[in-house]
Amino acid sequence: MKRTAYMMTAILLGGMMLASAGRVTSCVSATEPARRWTEGSGEPRPGDEYVNRQDGTVLIWIPGGEFFMGSDRGEDDERPRHRVRIRGFWLGKYEITNQQYARFMDSGASSWRATPYMTEEGFSDPRQPVTGIRFYDALDYCQWAGLRLPDEAEWEYAAAGGAQYEYPTQSGAAGSDLANIIGTGGRDMWLETTSPVGSFPPNPYGLFDMAGNVWEWTSSVYRSYPYNGNDGREDLEIRRFRVMRGGSWGFGAQYCRTSQRHYFAMHLRYDYCGMRLAKSYGAE
Repeated sequence: MKRTAYMMTAILLGGMMLASAGRVTSCVSATEPARRWTEGSGEPRPGDEYVNRQDGTVLIWIPGGEFFMGSDRGEDDERPRHRVRIRGFWLGKYEITNQQYARFMDSGASSWRATPYMTEEGFSDPRQPVTGIRFYDALDYCQWAGLRLPDEAEWEYAAAGGAQYEYPTQSGAAGSDLANIIGTGGRDMWLETTSPVGSFPPNPYGLFDMAGNVWEWTSSVYRSYPYNGNDGREDLEIRRFRVMRGGSWGFGAQYCRTSQRHYFAMHLRYDYCGMRLAKSYGAE
C-alpha cells in the first residue's frame, strides 16, 4: 500500500491537561536542570529523569492529573472531547534508537528478524530512531527492556505538555523549525528520512520528537471514544488495529497534531513506524 493510502486513513488525537475544568496543570520547564532519580530516592518529581539499566533509555517523570482527550474540531474519531484521569508514569525522553535496538538484537532476545531499515542508507545512523518496527517487535523489545508501550491516553497527556498545545512541540505550533515533517526548511534538513533523536526542541515536559520523525506505537486498540482503559482496548492479545501517534518525516504537519490518531495493522512494518517506551511507577 502506498504512503498516500495510509495518509488517507491517518488520524491522531490531542489532549489538554487540566487540574479542573478551565485550569491547566503546571509542568516543569525543559530548560530546568533534570534531577536523576534512582530507586529508593523517594517519590518522583516533575522533570525527574530515570535511566533504564537494560537498554539505557532515559525516561522523564510525567505527573498524574486530568486532561481533556480528543478534539471536537478534529477528525470524527477524535470526538467527543472528554475528560480522562492519568496516573503519574515514566515516558521516554527520546524515541528508541538504532543503537538501542541493535543491542537488543545482539542479545538474542528477539524472536523476530531485524528491521531492514537499520542497514538502509538514510536510516542507519545509530542516533536515528529505529523504524520499520511492527507492534510485535515493540512488544518483544519491551519484554527484554522491562518497559512497556504507553497507552494512547498517556501519550496524548504527555504530548500536550500541560499547556493545551495543539501540536506536541516546544511552542505548540507546527513547522520545520520544530519537527521533522514532510519537506525541509529551518532546522529540518531531512527530506526523505528520519533525523537523529533530539534534533528539535523538546515539548514543555522535556520530551523530544513527539511531533514528527516516526509514528510511535501505543498499546491501545483502535476503538471509538470516549477512551476507557478497562474496556478491553488495552488487551495485548487482541489482534486488531493499534493506535500510533505523533506523525512522521513523511507526513504533513496536520498529522502530528496532539489529538490526531493513526491506526496500523500489528503485523506490518513500514519506514515510518517506531516507538517510545514507558514505565509505570513502582514497576520492576
